[in-house]
Amino acid sequence: MNLSECTTLKIRLFGILREKMESDNLLISIHDTSISLKELRKYLKELYPSLGLNEINFVFAVNKVICNEDMNVKPLDEIAIIPPISGG
Repeated sequence: MNLSECTTLKIRLFGILREKMESDNLLISIHDTSISLKELRKYLKELYPSLGLNEINFVFAVNKVICNEDMNVKPLDEIAIIPPISGG
């Protein structure tokens, strides 16, 4: 892989993750045209340890659908991290 293959993913944040980052979005650079959600989870845990992603049982949504982590995402996909939601 070379730097010319670098692309950016925009990831939407919700709930406690949005509060911790004080932002609705993360911009992540990857060195390929796609990445699996499983690889993305690992990368995010390393890149943002303060988010506490090891302690939060979150799921990914891609293009507004909850997805299996074997799925690959591309820069034009709408990616969201959804933490557990509670309510009354």
